[in-house]
Amino acid sequence: MNMHNLTSENPSRSLDQLPGAASARIDRIAGDRTMQQRLQMLGIRPGVALHIVHRPQQTWGSHSNQRGAFCHRQQHGSENMGYGAIRMSACHENQGRAAPVLSEQSIVLAGNPNCGKTTVFNLLTGAHQQVGNWPGVTVEKRSGSLQLAKKKVSVIDLPGVYSLMGGGGEDQRVARDFLLDTPVDLIVNIVDASNLERHLALTAELLETGHPMLLIMNMTDEAEARGWKLHCAELENALGIPVVPMVARKNKGRDYLLQRMIEALQKKPQGHPIVYPVPVEEALQTLGTAISGPNTARTRVDALRLLDGSAQPSSEQNAKILKDLRRHIELISDEDPADLVMDRRFSWAHDMAGIALQDHGKKGLREKINHHLDRIVLNEWLGVPIFLLVLYLVFVVSFSGGNIFLDFFDQASAALLIHGTGHLLLLTGLPDWLISVIAGGVGGGLNLVISFIPPIGLTFLFLAFLDDSGYMARAAYAMDRLMRRMGLPGNALVPMVIGFGCNVPAIMGARIIEDPRGRILTVLMQPFMSCSARLTIYMAFAVVFFRSNGGQVVFALYVLGIVVALLTAWLLGKTALRGEAMPFVMELPPYRLPSFRSVVLQSWQRLKVFIFRVGKVIAVIGLVLFILPGIGWTSQGLRSTDIDHSLLAQGSQALVPIFAPMGIKTDNWPAVSGLIAGAAAKEIVIGTLNGIYQRQNAADLMADYRQPDIIGQLRDALMTIPANALTFIRTLDDPLGLSAMTSTTETEQASGAESATLQAIAAGFTPLSAFAYLVFVLLYVPCASTMGALRREVGWGWMGFSLLYGTGLAWGTSTLIFQAGTFVAHPAASLAWIAGILTSFGLLIIALRIYGRRQEASPAASLKKQAAV
Repeated sequence: MNMHNLTSENPSRSLDQLPGAASARIDRIAGDRTMQQRLQMLGIRPGVALHIVHRPQQTWGSHSNQRGAFCHRQQHGSENMGYGAIRMSACHENQGRAAPVLSEQSIVLAGNPNCGKTTVFNLLTGAHQQVGNWPGVTVEKRSGSLQLAKKKVSVIDLPGVYSLMGGGGEDQRVARDFLLDTPVDLIVNIVDASNLERHLALTAELLETGHPMLLIMNMTDEAEARGWKLHCAELENALGIPVVPMVARKNKGRDYLLQRMIEALQKKPQGHPIVYPVPVEEALQTLGTAISGPNTARTRVDALRLLDGSAQPSSEQNAKILKDLRRHIELISDEDPADLVMDRRFSWAHDMAGIALQDHGKKGLREKINHHLDRIVLNEWLGVPIFLLVLYLVFVVSFSGGNIFLDFFDQASAALLIHGTGHLLLLTGLPDWLISVIAGGVGGGLNLVISFIPPIGLTFLFLAFLDDSGYMARAAYAMDRLMRRMGLPGNALVPMVIGFGCNVPAIMGARIIEDPRGRILTVLMQPFMSCSARLTIYMAFAVVFFRSNGGQVVFALYVLGIVVALLTAWLLGKTALRGEAMPFVMELPPYRLPSFRSVVLQSWQRLKVFIFRVGKVIAVIGLVLFILPGIGWTSQGLRSTDIDHSLLAQGSQALVPIFAPMGIKTDNWPAVSGLIAGAAAKEIVIGTLNGIYQRQNAADLMADYRQPDIIGQLRDALMTIPANALTFIRTLDDPLGLSAMTSTTETEQASGAESATLQAIAAGFTPLSAFAYLVFVLLYVPCASTMGALRREVGWGWMGFSLLYGTGLAWGTSTLIFQAGTFVAHPAASLAWIAGILTSFGLLIIALRIYGRRQEASPAASLKKQAAV
């Protein structure tokens, strides 16, 4: 990026050559076209003036090797964006796939990220929402319904995008294809009134679609606090569409918005689209005819994308026409066609912002507060510690705080769904086996899902609060330097830390990563993060074998998980997922106090996805694991039997030889059963071991169903809330609960392991084999809920790879540890195992490299096909 210093007569210099606090005007943006488009979407373009407000010590970038977070200020409003931190002012101050037909009237919400679009969506639809994925991609789709003039209207919340043209990812393509291929009754374009000029650049593109439109000027309170006076009527006349001022997070302007929406659905205002310079308009008509004939909205947008380089022509004939048209425009105007289109769009946005906003006062304290907070939060020495402190609080509040209600949800749901259901079924006279399956299997599976609600719900609540407050974007910037060395974007660290509580919200939280490659790498890291469920297993073994240094052993397991996760991302980034990370350009929104309603609705929608989608997987596998210990093959076929002869025991005994190299003895088949159960949920590993070690000869299975004290169980469940609250307060300085390992009684309570289970563990393992077993628990196949989340986010293929890779890595690492520790006892055998594992790992790397090379051309071809017009 070449700059011209505004305060000296020096010639153009690159951005990294400018001193701190310098002001300059952009002369040229060099480098990758994708990077140029992403910068232009954020208003960073030739002719714009910049002011450096923050520069990290180490820099990187597209052409001039700079890095950081841009703080961008237009003439009409201000904004913050991510790389370096630069303050900008507009340079024009002294002077431009077939989608389904919807069955009912539809309103589409469109706007930039951080414009308050989701808040408006929540305000319009309330709890009448559905969350899913757009067809064929993992971009989240939000839809809902609204009653307008006694008619039901569907409301669709499109992904937040800066532009429809190019430089974005899947979310941009989804938004563009939906708007151009689907009949839409009304586009509601939400813009940030305090960032009006840049947001209106998208408005210009939306007018090109030809759909009826309405504009919401959101966050008008912030614009007024910065000294701007709004003139909505004048802007409405200039645009030719209704303009509604609003403060969505305070529920101000909703009634007026509904009134104008009813009018817009009746009158269908289409506004005044941009008219480009004559050479550009002539080129667009020629391209439109070459593409498909009639000059439809799709044809015009496709022609614009061809002209500005966002798309590639689909035939050699179109490529020749495009080349001739570009050359003709350059000869006439002496400018690149893409620059002509961009300049006209932004000068139009500048003119419209000048009509809507007038400077009538001094700037308030809010902008000063934003500036001073960023000096602390983005500081190269303080930024990372502050981020780690915030995530520590997320961990404590979400999971230690969630434990306050966890026992209540667990015990109350068990009383109602297991004991209560079993009692009612027993009264009907159903067979005992059917009662056990329904009450213990189905009810137990639902009980397991419900027990996840407190920690996961609080995680979503806390993350929604941080995201709406504007902090999460700054956290990504603070960590970018460290994470990028591993080939990951800075915001990849956020899901990693969430994974210490539970891998499911961590995987779902990877949606904040724009780059598809970075998102897949981040998702595949999460199964190696030690979730809170694994901690109960660590503690049970630590109190038996590592009483004096249990804290260090548990800490070592946590560190090992982090190291394996990072090395996995690095390895895949160099082999199967080769490529450069997407340029890290992001907007840093101003700090805001989040709307309580918006935070709760966002959290509820994500929690609902977990309960009804991921939860189904947990319930089904929980049912299977309930049935397996009660049936087995006998001389008479498949029959009900005791646990020692059950399918679970038979299968575990058959698998013991596989685990022998990592120290599992032949008679220790219950340890293998625990691993099988852990594939469903790590929370039930200790419960499975308790059941096997202590109930080898099961008593009356119907005893709990005959005379259940449901009221007493619910009362006891309710009493756990204040008791757990006191425990939470006392252990704020020990969120992992490691201090409990100094006492056998406290460890039993913390881990759920009973005395007989701890004694059996001591008899079945040695300290070395116990540690190898814990390493296997850390690294092997994630639980059923994590598998469900993996499949939903990255598809069956990568989910299958994660299962096989994780399980193989767990077995190999555990075996290496045990064989290295017992090398003296059997050197030849140990050496053979170690050599075999290392050779297998080397072959895996070779296979991944071959796969990556074969796929290198495929993504480019896929993108070219998507962009071809």
